[in-house]
Amino acid sequence: MPPTPTSDDPRSRDTLLGVAFPTTQWSLVLQAQKDGAEAARALNELCSRYWYPIYAYLRCRGFPRPDAQDITQSFFLRAVTEGLVKNADQTRGRLRSFLLGALSRHLTDHLRRENAEKRGGRAIVLPLQCHTSEERYERDLIDHRDPESLYLAAWARELIDRVRERLRAHYTRTKRAEIFELLHGCLSLDEQATPYRELSTQLNVSEAALRLQVFRLRRRFGKMLREEVALTVETPEELDEELSWLSRVLRGD
Repeated sequence: MPPTPTSDDPRSRDTLLGVAFPTTQWSLVLQAQKDGAEAARALNELCSRYWYPIYAYLRCRGFPRPDAQDITQSFFLRAVTEGLVKNADQTRGRLRSFLLGALSRHLTDHLRRENAEKRGGRAIVLPLQCHTSEERYERDLIDHRDPESLYLAAWARELIDRVRERLRAHYTRTKRAEIFELLHGCLSLDEQATPYRELSTQLNVSEAALRLQVFRLRRRFGKMLREEVALTVETPEELDEELSWLSRVLRGD
């Protein structure tokens, strides 16, 4: 049984509708500035989560593909090893805004540096998505012509994809992977969902039972989404604002 948080424990922060604010992505930023295995893990986790939004921003700024890859990689290393986030104060705002500002500072004095994969003996394990980033960028560029809007859209989509994968893992653990594979299209804003009648036939359940399953799927997705967004902000008020922003971005407003 986990220990009860004390008053000075970060896990004791405010909650909103059951969403706590314990270990945020800001904590990953701070952890990555240290030494040792945990710091390496935190650095690689940051890179994995936010690689594509940074890469897409740089490509839209006009950097060639190899340069964008190098700068993205060096940005994450400099962010934790050379002080770009050393004095970061997470109460200043949202992580997505802070990282974009840090990237601008990085570009000002560090557009190209030798040996982009290593700084002071540290290295990043490149995330799998870095190998498909260009293909994805070319698709996304159709709808987003300026770097910042592309960055924000990529940030939002990465967040939704992480939540979807968490939900997939939950259904797999509870031996309902087949249900998730059939129903996950009901979560999408840009995908034509299979008609309920057809889905109910595939699952061999009534349409009423199917609607209940879809309701539960969406409800759990919503809960996980709040939890994921809570990792990038510091207060319940910011959580609601960030969720509203996310909804607008995904609608293309």
